[in-house]
Amino acid sequence: MNTGRAHEEGWAKHSQPTTWRDPLDPKKEKLTIRALRELGDPASIRLLDFGCGTGAMTRFFVDRGYRVEGLDISPSIIEQNRKMSPGIKFHLVEPEERSEIADGSFDVVFSSEVVEHVYDVMAVFEEFRRILRPGGLLILTTPYHARIKNVVTALVAFEKHFDPTWQHIRFWTRKSLTDVASRHGLTPIRWQGIGRFWPLYKSFFVVLRKDS
Repeated sequence: MNTGRAHEEGWAKHSQPTTWRDPLDPKKEKLTIRALRELGDPASIRLLDFGCGTGAMTRFFVDRGYRVEGLDISPSIIEQNRKMSPGIKFHLVEPEERSEIADGSFDVVFSSEVVEHVYDVMAVFEEFRRILRPGGLLILTTPYHARIKNVVTALVAFEKHFDPTWQHIRFWTRKSLTDVASRHGLTPIRWQGIGRFWPLYKSFFVVLRKDS
């Protein structure tokens, strides 16, 4: 099964995919708006929701005055987003392929719970780098993995967490994420755990800056 098909089937499991929201979205919203304040007036900021899914976060940013576009690999989700929000531009892209977006087009790329799903992580991080302007921000979330949580998971929930039929195929630590990002000129400037509590956070919230 390829990435695109798996992604489509994942959305098909939701009875109402266009209204589904990640329970952590309110926390992500708060932290992202805080990170964006350093860039100034929302009306001057171009933001790409990379892996936009249902478009819930895309619309959140639009409602707060940012100039926003969405991107996803799911034809059905992109079609539904275009119908629901005809005033927003949504891009359909092949999995882990270069998009139609021009180099350096965006001040911010927001990508939530995406990088754990991809086979070619180098291609995806290269696309982040390519799309961002120099000094731009990559804001991403991905499931949290660190030593204590990994030990607990192995002891009490190994089969569920590492289910080979599930779509999560990359298990990021702070070190591995820093290493891959750094190879693409993206430097982490802020880390935070969200969901649950330390040391069992659900996800990382990371802000990275593209080197000038």
